[in-house]
Amino acid sequence: MNNSFNDNIELNSNETLYTMIKIILLLITLQMSRIILKQAVFLFFDYSKFNDILISMIIMIFFTLFIIYKSKREEISLDVFSYMKSKESKSYYILVTVCILLLIFSSPVFSTSLSMEKLITLIYSIVVIPIYEEIVFRSYIWNVLKKENKDELKIYLTTTVLFSLYQIGYMDTIIMRSGFNDMIVGIFIKCSLMLSYGVFIGFFKYKIKNSYSCMLVHSFINIFGR
Repeated sequence: MNNSFNDNIELNSNETLYTMIKIILLLITLQMSRIILKQAVFLFFDYSKFNDILISMIIMIFFTLFIIYKSKREEISLDVFSYMKSKESKSYYILVTVCILLLIFSSPVFSTSLSMEKLITLIYSIVVIPIYEEIVFRSYIWNVLKKENKDELKIYLTTTVLFSLYQIGYMDTIIMRSGFNDMIVGIFIKCSLMLSYGVFIGFFKYKIKNSYSCMLVHSFINIFGR
């Protein structure tokens, strides 16, 4: 019986390790694909900050759809709107969403002359990035880990660390905007900042149990800049 118990522990440990390897490979694949696609586009178009944002936005929308498709194939629930069945909870989320929209439309971008470049940048920062990153981390990865480990505190901490380390993959953007000299410092600052963001945003998933709340918080943070 003791041998059987040890075998089960070893089996669970191997499954957890295998799952983590798959998650890490997925994150590396997403970042490498994003970099390759962007560089391929810049072979035909001149680099500019606006083009960088526009291309990144299109890629992130495509990746978001890919993760949604992948989750359906694997029967992984994304829990975007879970625990929002009562009228009170729905009213609360509608109210918060309206407040976020009011903050967006009262931001300096709309109080000054609005251009297409500013609008695209705003949509990218406060809509596309929050939805993409929360679908990946606090929806898909969170629930993949939850299938094998019911300790949500551990899942919360794991996804927070992965969220922070994922920022290393944005080194291409840092290099293109600031150069190689500031790359290491830029990556360190970004990872450190995203670690604190991940702790804060992930807490809402840990307590409220749906990733829509994380998207709202993420969007709220991005209104005031990353």
